[in-house]
Amino acid sequence: MKVRFAHQLRAIAALSVVINHFWGIFFSPGVRGLIGTPASFVPVRPAYTQHVLSPAWGGFLYGAFGVAVFFLISGFVIPISLRNISTGQFLARRFFRIYPVYWFCLLISIAMYFICSWYWSTPLSDRISTSFLARNIPLIHSASGLPSLDFVSWSLAVELKFYVIFALVSVAGKSAHQVMRLSIGFMALCCVVAFFSTHGMNSASLVSYAVSDMKFISFMFLGCLFYYVLYRELSAKVALGYGAIVYALFVTINSFYETGLFGALTKNYTYALMLFSLCYLFRGRFKQNRMLDFLADISFPLYLVHSMIGYVAMPILISKGLSFTFAWMISLGVAVLVAFLVHRYVEIPANNFGKKLSGPKESRAAEYGRVA
Repeated sequence: MKVRFAHQLRAIAALSVVINHFWGIFFSPGVRGLIGTPASFVPVRPAYTQHVLSPAWGGFLYGAFGVAVFFLISGFVIPISLRNISTGQFLARRFFRIYPVYWFCLLISIAMYFICSWYWSTPLSDRISTSFLARNIPLIHSASGLPSLDFVSWSLAVELKFYVIFALVSVAGKSAHQVMRLSIGFMALCCVVAFFSTHGMNSASLVSYAVSDMKFISFMFLGCLFYYVLYRELSAKVALGYGAIVYALFVTINSFYETGLFGALTKNYTYALMLFSLCYLFRGRFKQNRMLDFLADISFPLYLVHSMIGYVAMPILISKGLSFTFAWMISLGVAVLVAFLVHRYVEIPANNFGKKLSGPKESRAAEYGRVA
């Protein structure tokens, strides 16, 4: 048995993020400049891409929406991954679930920087420096105030924090009620710290960076509630009560970092929550779909490699005379192929090794390996 709706939502989330980068952020001169594309390269933007970074009514943003769906899926499947195994086993498996693929894809991103510099005869990006790489490799760059080298792995740093927090909370609280009460207490404390970190505390401090991610981590706890209802550890009524509190904390924390109570990120994360809730309610209607299942399988490496492949390949293809449309289609095809190869030869072996190293497979949770 698989939780098919959550698995297939990975494909929707990945495609949403790809659209955001290929049809939107790609046209930002600042991003191309960071990679090494010369300022003289100015691509013509087709009309069908205009809405991506200039949302109409409702303020829909592909990137924020896609990442929010990923966060909800993580919140939903992490308790499944923790079933019937120790905290140490869980953290070991998460390590091999994340780092081998991330490191391999980081090498691909570094190669893209060198290709861009070679093709355009521009200086190698400042991001290919020892200090920058040293903090990106262990995924601690956000704590140092640095952006991610590949423009996307910042979310992995958030997920790692969530893994540790949820593992610790699960050790302290054995039941779903205890876990949620401890989590809400922790989030409330972070809400207070977030307020002070945005109202006078040194914004560059380690505490400020750590707490700023709580707006994402609090949202991920909403995904946990769907798990607790699905496996009857909480009633739907009780879960709604907890969910209202968690959502209020998410909105409150995020309001310290955005203008207004319901800023762009809050809106789009709410859209993702609405979609996830709808899919959960109709989860029995999700059937096998080769395209969605394939994209869901490769969604993790696709998420990691698509931006750098697109940002480097599309300008080169356009400079060779191809239209933007053909350029992004070819770049997407290359990204999908690379993601498939990474999934098959890095992700699957690393996951299997992590499970073997951390002990025997758990009886029930093993059924959900494809979505966890």
